[in-house]
Amino acid sequence: MVKSLGRLTSVAVSLLALTSAVWAGPLFPTVGAATSANGKFLVAMEFEYLNPDQQVTTITRVSYRVLRREEFINDKFTTTNPFWSYDWDVGMVPKGEGIPLPFISNDGKYLVLVSVTLPFSDFTVLRIYREHRYGGEDLLGTYKLKDIWTADELKAHANLTSTGRPQWFAGSTLGFSANSSAFVVRTPWGRELRLDLNGGVIHAQ
Repeated sequence: MVKSLGRLTSVAVSLLALTSAVWAGPLFPTVGAATSANGKFLVAMEFEYLNPDQQVTTITRVSYRVLRREEFINDKFTTTNPFWSYDWDVGMVPKGEGIPLPFISNDGKYLVLVSVTLPFSDFTVLRIYREHRYGGEDLLGTYKLKDIWTADELKAHANLTSTGRPQWFAGSTLGFSANSSAFVVRTPWGRELRLDLNGGVIHAQ
């Protein structure tokens, strides 16, 4: 059974570094939804199962449905409860990189899926999608860990093979830039990479 996580904001989520003392701690949470930083968009995750009636299930497909918060501007209607309308979605079949975490931009046009996986250089860790003008989605780019980390960082930190180790983003900060023109990855070693959402270019600082 998939449990919903109340709220996961897409604004620069700090992912604290794990130490050896907590590698044997709780499992990574099962996330069911995420909001944009401004709260105007919601990504709801829907799961399909191979064996839904079993106690231990196998996820065969994940759909990321982007919902827009309704404001009821023309109806002179206010409420303290949020209401959502469907905008667009992305579907995928889970692979070795686990069930990715969704990050949605403040304008609801860009969805970044961050893989929940150990730090292996050839694993795809980021997928960037844009809402298609006439429905559906465009895959703007995919990035492997070796596209994000330098050769020295990979040599020093991407050789963990046993289970229970930190995810690749442990100690990093992830999120959209203030104007939603880039997805920013700040590594544990102080480097900042900006993935241009229009051209897919990586700018390192």
